[in-house]
Amino acid sequence: MDDNLKTVKKHLLSALLLIVYSLLLIKVMVFKDLPMIRIGPLMFKFGGTHEGPANLVPFKTILPYLFGGQGLIIGGLNIVGNIVLLVPIGFLVPLIFRSMTWKKMLAIAVASGLLIEGMQVVLHVWHI
Repeated sequence: MDDNLKTVKKHLLSALLLIVYSLLLIKVMVFKDLPMIRIGPLMFKFGGTHEGPANLVPFKTILPYLFGGQGLIIGGLNIVGNIVLLVPIGFLVPLIFRSMTWKKMLAIAVASGLLIEGMQVVLHVWHI
């Protein structure tokens, strides 16, 4: 019975961490509610809402960065940053749902990305 209680507590803690992290992730990735961060010569501005039509074309804003038009470092940091921000979900979800397969985890990863992008469109938060 004691081991069962420990398992339940561990699952509850993992679920709480997942909820808190998800809320922080939405704050950062959807509402972009962070000030500008400066690291040496690099400045990271997580700007807020923008006016104009939503960008519904995949990679439209990131491709010019990757092809050197506006800075390869900025484009790379954008992609890596988005991936790094979603990694903790990949660790927390299997702690809660023990029967998680790689196919289910892939579905959650795709759904998380679509959910974030969808929230940005609905709430009018995007980059022009």
